Amino acid sequence: MKPIGERKSEGALVWDLPTRLFHWTLLVCVLGAFVSQWFYERIPFIVHEVFGSCALVLITFRIFWGFVGTRYARFSSFMVGPSQTMRYFYAVIRRQPPAAIGHTPTGGWMILLLLGLVGAQATLGLFANDDTDAAGPFYGWVGHALSKRLTGYHEFVANLLLAAIAIHVVAVIVYRVFLKEDLVSALWTGRRSGVPESDSIRSHRGMLALLILIAVGGALIGLIEIAPPIPEVLM
Repeated sequence: MKPIGERKSEGALVWDLPTRLFHWTLLVCVLGAFVSQWFYERIPFIVHEVFGSCALVLITFRIFWGFVGTRYARFSSFMVGPSQTMRYFYAVIRRQPPAAIGHTPTGGWMILLLLGLVGAQATLGLFANDDTDAAGPFYGWVGHALSKRLTGYHEFVANLLLAAIAIHVVAVIVYRVFLKEDLVSALWTGRRSGVPESDSIRSHRGMLALLILIAVGGALIGLIEIAPPIPEVLM
């Protein structure tokens, strides 16, 4: 009989609750932002604005969490160099990837890419406008000419983000079908099968996560409050 610390029936608790809530809440925000933009004639602009602002708060939180969060949520636990990443990628192609407890090397780079794209997209949205009567809360700080240029970048990054999301989804499917690794369930339950309990995280650090989230959200609200008012007619 295996020692209690080495039982593998349920797997180790790898993903803390704040990380899991971040992942699924960000999914809702990104989906909501895209849908509200696609159907902008039927959905008020404020809905798109709220989803985008929430996404930015979540991304900023995750960056902080990547340094002070639990073991497997930290960037230092999964970021590796290009050569090691390529070795892992070739191992995946051969369907013989080495076991990983947290994010894999390729998954780690995808996480950074998605964080960067969503963060850039949400930040640009703060300054963007639709040339009629809707604009981001920071429009008044840049004026119409620069806002129009940033709107173009906002639309360009949106296409990049959609492409990155598609690659991410395909990768999750490949892991599930060909490598028999259920990444979705792991991010839902927090546990990864085949990992001993001795490798589990011991705390979710929920209070620290909540304080970071409140601080980041409060900072954004404060900036919105002091931003110049948006003209009724954009010119």
